[in-house]
Amino acid sequence: MIVIRLLLCAGLCAAPALGSTAGARSEPAQPGYERIDLTDFVTHPNAYQGHLVAVTAEVVSVNANSQALKLYDAGSKALIGVSLAQLKKAQRRALIHDPVRKVSVYGRVGLKGGRLVIDAHRVKAYPTELVARR
Repeated sequence: MIVIRLLLCAGLCAAPALGSTAGARSEPAQPGYERIDLTDFVTHPNAYQGHLVAVTAEVVSVNANSQALKLYDAGSKALIGVSLAQLKKAQRRALIHDPVRKVSVYGRVGLKGGRLVIDAHRVKAYPTELVARR
């Protein structure tokens, strides 16, 4: 498990220096999900409570039991909590084992412990392609 975390950390740290992720563009939101402006989400979070939303951002941390993610959006400087409890164990495990730097999360905004969290219904990962330089 330590090796996996080290590889994940190395991938997250090295990716900005080596280039952006391939194909990590925001895709249109799925039917029923609203793609939100993260700046507005940070300034008016209660307006989104209970809404089905779609968010694309960088993964900055993974909970030790693979039940939650923290996402960061550089444009809005937003740190977003995501609960993975509704995903299947295989889906959560794939997020941890693959070199993922950016994800699109589709889910419902809810309140947990006094903070707004997105309960993920679906997560689309954009794998990081590391390219060695000379």
